[in-house]
Amino acid sequence: MAGSVVGLSGQVTVDRGGQRYGLRVGEQIYTEDSFLVPAGAKLKLRMNDGSILALAPDTSLSIDYYMLDTSGRRQSAGVSLGGGLLRAVTAPASQPASFEVNTAVGTSGARSTDWFIEAGPGFAQTSVLYGSVAVTSRSTGRSVLVPQGTASRVDAGRDPTPPRPVSPAEFAALTDRTEGGAAPAPPYAPAPPVYNPYPQRGPVIRLPIPYPGGDGRRQDGRGDRGGDHQEPRGRGSYPQ
Repeated sequence: MAGSVVGLSGQVTVDRGGQRYGLRVGEQIYTEDSFLVPAGAKLKLRMNDGSILALAPDTSLSIDYYMLDTSGRRQSAGVSLGGGLLRAVTAPASQPASFEVNTAVGTSGARSTDWFIEAGPGFAQTSVLYGSVAVTSRSTGRSVLVPQGTASRVDAGRDPTPPRPVSPAEFAALTDRTEGGAAPAPPYAPAPPVYNPYPQRGPVIRLPIPYPGGDGRRQDGRGDRGGDHQEPRGRGSYPQ
């Protein structure tokens, strides 16, 4: 077993061993499964290492391999995107394993990252929300590293383009196509940097800060400024 179905809308099918089945929420999925998400449908998978794969309408995806170590961390994983749009929120992996998405024109590989990859006739584009992704052209073998907040495109027979900035509106559109709503707080995104206005007075006490596009809640489930939480005061804290 490679994972399970955690979100589903519309009639999504899986091809398994030459037989085609309709999917249901909670159903287990396996390596060598191939998924077809038609127009008007969406699919979300939770893999056994905790990674989340969200498939937009008009997307086809196959799970090539998914190997974990004894602690449940990913050793190696690969999927093939036949066409459409995939969002992958990949969990931390055992070194030096990565998560690879293969398309007809290239390969995108990452470790712990939140990213989108869209494949169409003769092209694939990788857009990175958090982390970084290595994009390699299948024709030329050349690669670029795509940092967060940027995108790179590979066209058939060409090198990946230099990373370009991606606007919040572009990311919102990609999120809407795969998730159907606001982007959830990425579980593996690094915490925002903290500026200490009083370095001579000791360390800053970090106040809860929601991730961009999140619902404003801490990872421990408590609200940012809810009644059950009192802001720290004293030396080194932000003035209120």
